[in-house]
Amino acid sequence: MNKEIFKSERYFTVFDYFISHGQLLIRSDKREGQSENIDVIFFDTTFVQLFTMLHGLTISIVKKDLIDNYDSVNKYLSHDNSNLFELKSGRETYYIAASFVKVFENDLDFNETSLGMVYKGRDKEIAGSC
Repeated sequence: MNKEIFKSERYFTVFDYFISHGQLLIRSDKREGQSENIDVIFFDTTFVQLFTMLHGLTISIVKKDLIDNYDSVNKYLSHDNSNLFELKSGRETYYIAASFVKVFENDLDFNETSLGMVYKGRDKEIAGSC
């Protein structure tokens, strides 16, 4: 069950985390001639195995049994509304356990976030797992 959700050759960084809702923001900002940010938001995030700088990014939903040595992660993944996301950047592979992911384009300033309850910067959805 590998389902590719999103792919980009841009540079991404771990940008923000909203603790109370488990929202993780990975952003490719507007530098180097890009007119919009790309914001990748994981919702109900419970497990992150990730390098903070990613040169190119491919996100897929994968089988939940790829994580072996983490009982708490496997317990979370046993629920129907949970997913295991595989992130590939170059030759490296990382994993995030979350309910779902959505990808947005926006023109927020560097110091603005698209996380939280305000939904700022979430008008233009370009990809998602649901």
